[in-house]
Amino acid sequence: MNISEEFKYILEELRKQLLDADKYFDIFEQIWPTPEAVDTINRYRGFFIPIRQALFDQFTIKICNVTSNDRRLPGFYKIFKTLILESSLAPKIDVGSLRKRLKQHKLILDAINDYRNTKAAHWDIEMKGGNKPILYGQTRKMLEELENMFNEISSAVLKKTWSFKYVQHLDTTSLIRHLGELRAVHKKQIDEFMTQTKS
Repeated sequence: MNISEEFKYILEELRKQLLDADKYFDIFEQIWPTPEAVDTINRYRGFFIPIRQALFDQFTIKICNVTSNDRRLPGFYKIFKTLILESSLAPKIDVGSLRKRLKQHKLILDAINDYRNTKAAHWDIEMKGGNKPILYGQTRKMLEELENMFNEISSAVLKKTWSFKYVQHLDTTSLIRHLGELRAVHKKQIDEFMTQTKS
């Protein structure tokens, strides 16, 4: 089986886009104001709020890149088309089934696309429907499905699967915890200083 360099390149670009999407979504999730992190995030909200927004914007752009049917983008539809035209690349892959799996996430993908077009990549106030909810659970499930689909294709064509968790994926949580600890130490030092000055 001769796998063209162009097809390998498209698969690699798709993998990179998915890795970026997962990374942005993971960090976005880690800087959500949970009970454990809310004090630290609120203390540094001038940093964390714009960062969280930028991460979500980039996430939506990456997801739209990989699910767009624009033939110029290295997305799933370009991969599907190639697998149909060159079925010998992965004879056991059922492209119709992959398309159905992708279409199962149409509602969340439409909401993400609308958000991208009205807030993240463009500011189109004339476009209708830009306020569809983007729910966390549906988004996480869709992202995992895209990663699984990619690995099925990669396994069939290149005999490789990939992890979409980058090595440092918990650094954000560690940073927030560290900032909270530093804040507690700083508060203790101030309290001790105030006690000493009163005596």
